[in-house]
Amino acid sequence: MTLKELKERCETAGFKYAYGRFKKTTEPPHLVAIISDTEKFKEDNRVYHDNAPIKLDYTYIDKNLEEQEKIENEILGDIAWNKTEETYLQDEEVWQVNYFFEL
Repeated sequence: MTLKELKERCETAGFKYAYGRFKKTTEPPHLVAIISDTEKFKEDNRVYHDNAPIKLDYTYIDKNLEEQEKIENEILGDIAWNKTEETYLQDEEVWQVNYFFEL
């Protein structure tokens, strides 16, 4: 999967999506993808393999199991992923779950 395909999957599943951040204030629920740190296999001054570890933040106000199932089955269903426990961001008064996977 590429970042472009990730965006298409998120939008097809009905989520507001941004890479990095939204340019305007966007009410939850929404998804934001960030590349956390690239991992490259280099040899002889060439890159032979390039992994892009992604953190996909799912931010919401009210818990919605159907939305989480869409993320886990429709968007990330064919790749290996992990997720954090739900965290309440008190300053923003929202909940967040982070999904981690590689492209």
